Amino acid sequence: MARQFGPLLKTWLRLLLPSFIADVFYPKHKPTWKLHPTSYLDGLRGVASVLVFFCHYTENNFGELTRWYGINEGIPSGLIQLPYIRLIYSGRPMVHIFFVISGFVLSYKPIKAIHARDMDKCYTALSSSTFRRAFRLFGPCLVSTFFVMCMAQLGYHKVKWPSWSEQFAAWRHAVFAQITWPWAWDTDLRPGYDPHLWTIPIEFAHSMLLFMVILMVSRVRLRIRQAMVVALMGYCLTCGKWAGFEFLAGLFLAEIHVLQNARRPGWESPEKDIKSPRSVLRTLKTVFCISLLLVGFYIGGWPNIDADKTPGIRWLLANTPRPFSEMDKTAPQKFFFGLSAVGIVWAVGELPLIKRFFEGPLAQYCGRISYAIYICHGPVLDFYEKRVCGNPFIPAQGEPGTKGFRAAVLAKGVKGITGMDTRAQMQFGWLLGLCILGPMAVWAADLFWRGVDDMVVKVGRKIELACLDDTEESPQSQGYSTVG
Repeated sequence: MARQFGPLLKTWLRLLLPSFIADVFYPKHKPTWKLHPTSYLDGLRGVASVLVFFCHYTENNFGELTRWYGINEGIPSGLIQLPYIRLIYSGRPMVHIFFVISGFVLSYKPIKAIHARDMDKCYTALSSSTFRRAFRLFGPCLVSTFFVMCMAQLGYHKVKWPSWSEQFAAWRHAVFAQITWPWAWDTDLRPGYDPHLWTIPIEFAHSMLLFMVILMVSRVRLRIRQAMVVALMGYCLTCGKWAGFEFLAGLFLAEIHVLQNARRPGWESPEKDIKSPRSVLRTLKTVFCISLLLVGFYIGGWPNIDADKTPGIRWLLANTPRPFSEMDKTAPQKFFFGLSAVGIVWAVGELPLIKRFFEGPLAQYCGRISYAIYICHGPVLDFYEKRVCGNPFIPAQGEPGTKGFRAAVLAKGVKGITGMDTRAQMQFGWLLGLCILGPMAVWAADLFWRGVDDMVVKVGRKIELACLDDTEESPQSQGYSTVG
């Protein structure tokens, strides 16, 4: 009996344990991951996804901590409200970093092929990416929201309808009118069952825009192509289209990256540059990149409340150009988040020490599960944050039997343990809750990555290969992976 169930138990443990733990117990099954020239962008995207989770956890449960340091009502500020430190729960600028990275990564292969003067590879890469983009973006979202829909009908989620048929109809509306409806462009549609998926239709629409622009400029001379892309970036800003600007900025950065690598013996060569004497130009470039990071990280701490009272931010708010200054209240921050995201993505690739961090094992693991953690963190918070965070003790108000009487609320969860009267108590409760919910979100994302996200990528690849004309070469035969 033990011999029969031993292999089965081993298989289930391998599947259910987080991959980084399973790899320790079953090293023979551990996959090998190789770095490539843009691996640091995967790491940056992974860390940004984790910070989005931190953001929603903080805003939902410890909203007072999102205020800027020194701008509080009643009690002193906490250390995590300081500039730069507050970036660990500033998720809004991370969305803009996602979009710049997407523009960069989606452009990289066709731009590289253009510089190799291999237009067949360029068009194959564009065709393959366009065909698979809907599978890649929408497939995992359909699975996750369908699961949430089922849990809602069973009573584990707040979005519950009286019957399964009504629940399914509501889910179907969320899928077709919100999650997979990209033609609202950069409007937040707040999809049902997971409002955090508002970025997905925006991602899809601007991926299509990006592919069209690459196709348009693919046969144009280098300087004219770069000028056209910059002009389109400026046009997007003039029209108030921040997402279009960010995707096209990613395209521009990808071309710069390809040009820089063409001048080097190999993509690992910057390590040799570190050991050689630095020229004045190289030093100035390093100082400039560090300055970009410092400015970008400061802007990234833009508070949700009282931005007009925040040092530095209030100046940006007052000097926001049109049309962003005349749009909704979040438009000014989107303008500056977009500019800073471009600077951050470029600077990270130019600073060897920072780049190596994002190429490290922790950041690379976060990169592999980045889409999964972006999709899964919302349901995890919806299901568990109230149970984990709870509430502090709230004394009774009024006299029993009189109008307006409210009974005492007993303390529960981490807020009940730490209290919420001082910033120190809030920060300790914030950290304690994060230590509980964080592993839960990572575990769920790890399972979703292996069980759904990776499978959707493979299915999309197989469908593409099955649909290819018999006279067409597959993307792999031309030297391109169809996994990205």
